[in-house]
Amino acid sequence: MNRRKIGDYLGLGGVAVILIGLVSYSVHGILTPAISVTLGVGLAAIVAYGVLNFADIRTALSSRSTRFGSNAVLMAVVVLGILILINFVANRHSLRADTTAAKQFSLAEQTRKILKNLDRDVKVTAFYRAEDRWQIESLLKEYAHYSPRFKWEIIDPDQRPAEAKQYNISAYNTIVLECGGKEERITTRTEQDLTNALIKVTRKENKKIYFLTGHGEKDIEATDREGYDAVRKLLRNENYDVEKILLAEKDHVPDDCALLVVAGPKTALLENEASMIRDYLKKGGKALFLLDPESPDEYVNLLGEWGIEVGKNVVVDASGIGRLFGAGPAMPIATQYTSHAITQNFQLMTIYPYARSVRKATNAPVGATVTELVKTSSNAWGETEPLSRGGMVRYDEGKDLPGPVPVAVAYEKEAEETTPRSGEDELRPVRTKTRLVVFGDSDFASNTYYRVQGNGDLFMNAVSWLAEQEDLISIRPKDPEDRRVNLTRSQSRLIFWVTVVLMPLAVLGAGAGIYWKRR
Repeated sequence: MNRRKIGDYLGLGGVAVILIGLVSYSVHGILTPAISVTLGVGLAAIVAYGVLNFADIRTALSSRSTRFGSNAVLMAVVVLGILILINFVANRHSLRADTTAAKQFSLAEQTRKILKNLDRDVKVTAFYRAEDRWQIESLLKEYAHYSPRFKWEIIDPDQRPAEAKQYNISAYNTIVLECGGKEERITTRTEQDLTNALIKVTRKENKKIYFLTGHGEKDIEATDREGYDAVRKLLRNENYDVEKILLAEKDHVPDDCALLVVAGPKTALLENEASMIRDYLKKGGKALFLLDPESPDEYVNLLGEWGIEVGKNVVVDASGIGRLFGAGPAMPIATQYTSHAITQNFQLMTIYPYARSVRKATNAPVGATVTELVKTSSNAWGETEPLSRGGMVRYDEGKDLPGPVPVAVAYEKEAEETTPRSGEDELRPVRTKTRLVVFGDSDFASNTYYRVQGNGDLFMNAVSWLAEQEDLISIRPKDPEDRRVNLTRSQSRLIFWVTVVLMPLAVLGAGAGIYWKRR
């Protein structure tokens, strides 16, 4: 056997050995010593082939056909390099576009905001069967697109039972979110539920919101049209603890109160209750007042001390928008929002079924920032005369409040009293800010109206600002809009005959006509 023949055998054998080594590496997933030796032997055989056939290789490289072949290979390598570069750039700077009218494939502003503000890793494990993973995979990818801290994995409980047992999974389609030792589980796959779970698992503590009772306020457990059960569920979804409080039984507002809500009171505060609220606010407390036109004057006088003027009127909107919702002119619509953290990027319409004006008083305390958040259109005014059923109303200049009428105000001021710290820093008391938001209507957040346009979002934005949870101020996820097309039986038949029968026949007839003419 001559030298060239030996070289050929070594070359072929080297390639075969290298292939075996690569296949072994692919199967085992790790570079074992045996695989390393196999690859090394294969590489050595190829080198030996090069040494033994060096003269032939040099001759082949200098031939004309080799030069042309080299140019072709070079061009292919350049094109391949360009494609790899494009893929590399696109992978790190992807461009997405949602062309649906309802943006049903885009995450809501609140979800994007929460993801971008994630400061800790969140591990999401979805237990879906292999044939069902498509139901959740695209949503998880979309979340991960906005934050590298959002880690996700889909596990088939049937294929990987050990992990399912470790997480104590008893049902398919369970999603487990973990962050900093906390865990949340959901069995649905909507953006709203996933975002709510994300909020719960990433919040270090639950803030407590108290709803004042004892004066005919809105009931947070009532499911009727005027109740606040929907609001209670919204607040709990965003990790707030919600409770009722009867201040008449207390001697002060609880220390764990992050926000006191007074929603639609019908009777006056007792003097000691007003005193407790006043002391609470002076120490940097936060309160949300939702006052109807019938709410007693004690609340008006209390808020007057903080530079907020609650009007003794009913806002009337002459634009007729209330008729769209089955109501009369006493349902003003608002689209004007003053720049504020609560209304940042807020562009939704809000509706107030029966409202009174709320505006900044001329004698607002020095150092206080009072912002008229929401205003009606210029077609509205604050009617000072009682509204009679079926009666005519008209604007009386000099008597009524001209539009645009403000119906919500936000107040912020450095607290008048400091709050003592606990622990080592108790000698350095904390000075916080007193915050107030006042709406001239309590029905806009009731079970009936909180889903109407932007009512629920504006209410929750106000709560988030008052509770110092500004990162939650945004437009929240909505249920996917049902945009199916419903056809009658006759319309379905018409589409069938046009698209399945007539159009193919027309094409066939045209072809036959052309054939006949040419013939």
